[in-house]
Amino acid sequence: MELLFVYGSLRQGCTAHHLLDGCHRLSDGVLAASELIDHAGYPMLTAGVGDVNGEVYRVDPSQWPALDAWEEAPQVYERVKRPLVDGRLVWVYQRPSRASESWSTR
Repeated sequence: MELLFVYGSLRQGCTAHHLLDGCHRLSDGVLAASELIDHAGYPMLTAGVGDVNGEVYRVDPSQWPALDAWEEAPQVYERVKRPLVDGRLVWVYQRPSRASESWSTR
């Protein structure tokens, strides 16, 4: 089992929370050096100067394919491990760190 930090549509009471059925919510969590931006009406985590609040879940490895599909990882979001302010290492879906493929044509 691994930990997942959620901050948007996967949070309790939000549209995609059903994808976490069977996962155990451990606690609230805070991710530092981050901010949320709007991406087509959905929040997208990116590097920043603030803190982002969310929820921490224990996820069974068999659930990653459905979660990755919902988040369109790795094309739209990427799933990476990052530390919370309390030191726990969690998976989080965030803005891809790579430059877009069209960057070289600008």
